[in-house]
Amino acid sequence: MPGAATAAGRRGARASGGRGPGGAKSARLRGAAAWTLGTAVAATALFTCYLLQSRTMPAGSDGASITLQAWDMLHGNPLLRGWRVADVSFYATELPQYAAIESVRGLSADVMHVGGAMTYTLLVLLAAYLARGRARGRAGLARAVVGGGIMLAPQLGAGTGTLLLGPDHAGSAVPVLVVLLLLDLAPARWYVPVLAGLLLAWGLVADALVLFIGVAPVVVVCLARVLHGVIPRRSGLRARAGDPGHQARGGDPGFRARGGDPGLQGLARTWWFELSLAACAAAAVPVAAGAVALIRALGGWQPNSLRASFATAGMIADNVRLTAQGLLSLFGADVFGASSGLAVVFAVVHLAGFAIAGWGFCIAVRRFFRADALVEAVCVAAIVINVAAYLVGVQAVNIASTREIAPVLPLGAVLAGRLLGERLLAPRLVPVAAAVLAGYAAMLGYAAAQPAPAPQYADLTAWLRAHHLTSGVSGYSQANIVTAESGGAISLRPVVAAGRYVAPRGWESDRSWFDPARHAANFLVLSSVGSYQVSVREAVATFGQPARTYRYRVYTIMVWDTNLLTRLR
Repeated sequence: MPGAATAAGRRGARASGGRGPGGAKSARLRGAAAWTLGTAVAATALFTCYLLQSRTMPAGSDGASITLQAWDMLHGNPLLRGWRVADVSFYATELPQYAAIESVRGLSADVMHVGGAMTYTLLVLLAAYLARGRARGRAGLARAVVGGGIMLAPQLGAGTGTLLLGPDHAGSAVPVLVVLLLLDLAPARWYVPVLAGLLLAWGLVADALVLFIGVAPVVVVCLARVLHGVIPRRSGLRARAGDPGHQARGGDPGFRARGGDPGLQGLARTWWFELSLAACAAAAVPVAAGAVALIRALGGWQPNSLRASFATAGMIADNVRLTAQGLLSLFGADVFGASSGLAVVFAVVHLAGFAIAGWGFCIAVRRFFRADALVEAVCVAAIVINVAAYLVGVQAVNIASTREIAPVLPLGAVLAGRLLGERLLAPRLVPVAAAVLAGYAAMLGYAAAQPAPAPQYADLTAWLRAHHLTSGVSGYSQANIVTAESGGAISLRPVVAAGRYVAPRGWESDRSWFDPARHAANFLVLSSVGSYQVSVREAVATFGQPARTYRYRVYTIMVWDTNLLTRLR
């Protein structure tokens, strides 16, 4: 009989698909292997397409500045001593990434395209995994596909520049998504808030935007949940304090369900995770500030001040318009910025993703205080705070300013995937969702197939190389990008008009560049287009009459037989 029982057990295990303890473990391993393989294949395909699409936009001096800083770090200056950086340093995020890329492929403008494609691929995968959450099987796959699918095909033009041509604020969403993944998947242990705070501090060192999309949302959500859970219950307890039956029933059953009691000690014991998380998130601000101060004390990079003020009443209307167009652009649905009939069609199809993200946002607002909706609540708060700050601030200048709210895209995609992914499995919706996803994939392929234009200022770089002019100065627009495009073979250092004279530009530059004891420069590039230029009059007042003057396209190249760095004011 024992043998018969064993045989019956084996037949039962086979009939149930091997769903016993061993079968369940094997199924989990197969599932994990499938997700790992699928992620690797998706990452490879996405990176390839995003790299090709990124190259359809020319890189500029802002990104080239980060490229040169990474090159300096790679060659023995990890603290960037002597550098005056922008109001966003990217020191803890894109700079190490760019240094790693340069260690493989050297200094070039293409580093910006490779870095931008890598960052956006990572954002798509993080959004997909965060949208999946703890769901498994078809439900988990549906959530991940919706979350990642909404981000699949950035719009050509301004959307590409905002999302795929780094470094920019889009990449600052990476540490925030990592924090949300930690909160979603890790158990409620003491070390989770600590790790979350450290990750937020890491992001803050790189970009102050993390304050609006990470620190403030976590603090606001955690404190709001504590107050929502405590104030009504304490009011109810006071109102019914004289009711022996209520006290005998143990007070508020919801509060007791969390294992709490109405005292302060009970408050801390019941809401310890939310309170700890809020405290650690808030502590990320002084921790990041201390890290930056330590870097400065050790002689490292110095930041330029961040311009922060409120918009005037007359600016609000333009801010609203730019915010609306910017949100459409992020989701690939900017019909106003479409440059052709096909681009309009692509933008209209992308309205589906924009609508789904908006739908998910509305559902998340209704679920804001649910105990199992911490991630969704933080996403909602981050979107609201980021967009509100953009609306009332002075950052909205043109469509390129959309970079300030770029994190709204992955946050909205996460909400859509988590809250609507399973709904889209309904039989009547599956064909529609599949058609939209196929359209997105076709758009990504179309964008990747577009020809790459010549790099910005490639003509100037080639002309200077042909005339053996290798070390000079110019306006900021040309300086760092020409230096990066030439792989350092041509050094253009940024200068600016200071009164009647020419002076070094203290923005994204290293003061050692202008030390005449270490370097020399014998020509100045002037341009009739672009910003941050100096004039012929200012050049002559500073350096005297040039020995030779060349005119090439929109450029005037003035050459002297002396080291111009000795005469900079």
